[in-house]
This record gives sequence, structure tokens and C-alpha cells, in this order.
Amino acid sequence: MECTLCTGAEAPYGYQNLEIMIKTEHLCKKYQDKVVLDDLNMELGAGDICGLIGANGSGKTTLLRILATLIKPTSGVVTINGYDAVSSADKVKSLIGYVPEIVSGYEDLKVWEYLDFFATAYHIAKNHRTALITDVLELTDLKAHQQMYIQVLSRGLKQRLCLAKTLLHDPLIFLLDEPATGIDAKGRIELRELLKELGAMGKTVVIASNILSDLGEICNKIAFLNNGRLITFGEIERVLAQMNIPRILEIKVLDEV
Repeated sequence: MECTLCTGAEAPYGYQNLEIMIKTEHLCKKYQDKVVLDDLNMELGAGDICGLIGANGSGKTTLLRILATLIKPTSGVVTINGYDAVSSADKVKSLIGYVPEIVSGYEDLKVWEYLDFFATAYHIAKNHRTALITDVLELTDLKAHQQMYIQVLSRGLKQRLCLAKTLLHDPLIFLLDEPATGIDAKGRIELRELLKELGAMGKTVVIASNILSDLGEICNKIAFLNNGRLITFGEIERVLAQMNIPRILEIKVLDEV
């Protein structure tokens, strides 16, 4: 599957050619007396695909929302491509594509109308919109559903649609919260192939999941969160060996024989 989204594209607003795309330093987040993230330190570079592993309530979603500038940290520093995520939030937002776990809204629009609406909001020139929307529909395998209303889409298709919307403005960093939820086995394989392609294009991808097998094949880095603390983080082979977790062999069958 070949992506044409970046061909000839200008660098996003605010882009700096730095090796470190995401950096957190002593990151903490509290809600009243509840500590959700506690002294988080990590770095990710261009092309890194990092899996965030942890049980529900471990802080994965909170971390993604901070990286996406949707909420502010209580203390610590977050930099995205060299920009402070709090003081330079507008520049950071232009570099980020965020796909939440729960996708809702715009139920009365068709898939194509939804993407056209956001392409307009992203100030994409009208003469480029049709080709761009066609590209993202093909990349996310939604072309057959382009005239369907969002309200009738399955949860898995809504997740793919949100990813398609995110692809429109060609962000440097993708933040995905449980993207495989509600997707069948074939859809999971296709999603993994798409995410690997994004990494090969130099995009930085962070994927939150509580299922290690969803991430083991595509991630080069992995982080384990527990009660808001980063238990371990690093190259996936080293981390799995350190934790005595074997790699999982998976046989893919995309089409019936």
C-alpha cells in the first residue's frame, strides 16, 4: 500500500527538523488528590512507533491528551518537535493527529461529507481536496463506505474514519487511543500495516493499548504504565527480554482460499 499524502507536501506549520519529536521531563498530572501521571520521562524520535501498555486507569489516555495539548500537565515539561506543549500549543496542535478511543459526533453527515468538512477546516485548497480525500479513503479502506451516513457505521469503521480525518492535514505525530477496539481480525491486520507505513514515512506514532499482542509486531519502542508511573521504557526487544516476555508469532490470513 503506497501513501501519496506526503508527496510534494509542505512541512506543517511550526515544523522544526529535530531528532527528538516527543520529550517528557518529570511529567505529572493530578486531579485534586489523585495522581494520574507521576514523574514520567521519555523521548521519541521521527519514525518511532511506541506502544503504551497498561491496564485501564494506568494513565495512557491522560498522557495522550497531554501530548495532544487537550489538557495541561500539573507539573513537568512536554516538548513536541522542540516546542513547549503549553506555551506553544497552537504550533504543537498543527503537528499532532489525535484519534480518541470514543469517536462521536457528525452523525448526520456521510463519510465523504465529513472528510470534506474537515479538509475545508484544515484550509486545504478546493482543487486538491478530491484527490486527498480519495487517498485517505483508500489508505483506511473506507472507499466502499464513502456514501454511508456516520450514524450507521460500526465502531470499527468510525475509528477508521477518525484516522482518515487525521491523515488529511498530514501531521508529523499520530496519537492513537485503543485504535483496534471494535475492529475485526482483518481490520486489525490492515490497521497494523497502515501504522507501519506511517513509521516508514518518518511519522512518530504513539499507540495506547492494554493488549500487548496488538503492538508487538509494529512497535520499535514500548512503554509500560502502572498507576501513572512508567515501569519500563525502551527498545521493544530489550524491554520484553528484560521482563521475560516472549515475542508472539502470529500467522496472518487476509483472504479466504
